[in-house]
Amino acid sequence: MGYAAAWLVGIGFGLSFSLTGGWREGAQWERDMLGWLHAPLPYWLDQVMIASVYVGTNLTVLPAVLVIGLVLWRRFHRPLIAAQLLAVCVGPLSLNAAMKHVLDRPRPALFPLRGMFAWASYPSGHLILTTALYFTIAGLLYRDRRWRWPFLVAPLIVLLTAYSRLYLAVHWPTDVIGGVLIGITWLFVTWRAFDRFRERSRPTSAT
Repeated sequence: MGYAAAWLVGIGFGLSFSLTGGWREGAQWERDMLGWLHAPLPYWLDQVMIASVYVGTNLTVLPAVLVIGLVLWRRFHRPLIAAQLLAVCVGPLSLNAAMKHVLDRPRPALFPLRGMFAWASYPSGHLILTTALYFTIAGLLYRDRRWRWPFLVAPLIVLLTAYSRLYLAVHWPTDVIGGVLIGITWLFVTWRAFDRFRERSRPTSAT
């Protein structure tokens, strides 16, 4: 049901915007925003924008989560956390690919595309993954360690990823908005599903 909810949010937002007429070539406000954000940055910051895509792609994140999950399972005996992190990563991978195929929005053609990009433009898979994964990590760390600082780091990663995708001109702004909406939905439904599983798995006290 949660996967279906994330699917409906992403497809619903995409189809709703496609009816406005700015789907294939971008709405005027999207074209204006990309032009404004495309202002040249210093070389080192430009390279940061290009490198930042690796914190939000399953090409790098999924292998890291597999290794971390194995350590959590084998060394710290936390298989459920490992399974939750894996589910949070795999969901965006399949959601992103399927929605790109169904809606098939062209990439922006205002500037040369740079960095990492593939398939259609909508939605932003980077934003689905970063929104769902890094806030899940923040929630897990708060629950286990009472650390609050991850809730400052998670939105910074999401904002950096969103800015870099627009700065590199590989997404329309509505692709990014759709990705965040899908990511929030996936974050909520996976968190709720694993919490309910934990509640059911707790041993009941004898009466």
